[in-house]
Amino acid sequence: MLSTPRLALVLAAVSLGCSPTTSGSTTPPDNTAGGSTGPTIGGPPADGAATPGDAQNPSAGGGTTDPAGGTTGAGPGVVAGSPNDTRFLAPEISHSKGVPGGVVVLFPRIIPSAIAAENQSYGQQIQQKMKQLVEKALPGRPIDVRPSPERVCPKAGCDAMSIGVLFTRQNNSCVAVALVNAPGVSTTKLVPWGGEITLKADPIQFRDPPENFVTIKDYANCDQLVAEMGKQDSFVEAAVRAAAGSAAAGTPANPTSPGVSTPATPASSTVTAKPSGK
Repeated sequence: MLSTPRLALVLAAVSLGCSPTTSGSTTPPDNTAGGSTGPTIGGPPADGAATPGDAQNPSAGGGTTDPAGGTTGAGPGVVAGSPNDTRFLAPEISHSKGVPGGVVVLFPRIIPSAIAAENQSYGQQIQQKMKQLVEKALPGRPIDVRPSPERVCPKAGCDAMSIGVLFTRQNNSCVAVALVNAPGVSTTKLVPWGGEITLKADPIQFRDPPENFVTIKDYANCDQLVAEMGKQDSFVEAAVRAAAGSAAAGTPANPTSPGVSTPATPASSTVTAKPSGK
């Protein structure tokens, strides 16, 4: 049996022989947690992936982002965050304001929204009808036809006057109401264009939902809608010319204001239910 001093020496030698040599080596850092190695807020990720905010603020096609080239994504000559920065507009907002003296032909406002997808073909027919009417009423004016679903000007209004249509359908029965605005934040003139309606107010405030002020008296046959709209063209043309005239004169397009002509509109009476057999 070893004595205590000799046992202590043996244990010390064994301990030295089993210890790893660390001289000249460095323990690698533990990066598995990824806490400090992820993307920095305010800077683009190293792999070029989208930043977390992009999922909630999708680009609306206003431009591209290139920090190295000094491009913010707002588009050439556009200040990021300004009223002209259209990158974060909702899909239904027109991404073009048109040009002064021109006309923005918006896509029809199809109500209720649940039937919008199935009535795109009607929307396209109506929009083409709008374009043709503008060409007749205001020949030579620049016309900007907006794609679906761009149906309303931005909060600051369009630089051009705008025309849209409120459209609704039940089976083969349709109603169309023209929506006419002068440039900027101006009141909206409502003109029956297909079918018969009564109006709770006319004009209405800029960007107020027009369907809240319209009650249907009679429908038009959807198969004959464009032809039926043609019967009311003169009233819509008058409203378009009035809006264009007020823009040229620098006066609001409000028919109740002095100095602004009021286009005639078809007579209407009390509200009735949807006609039978249509």
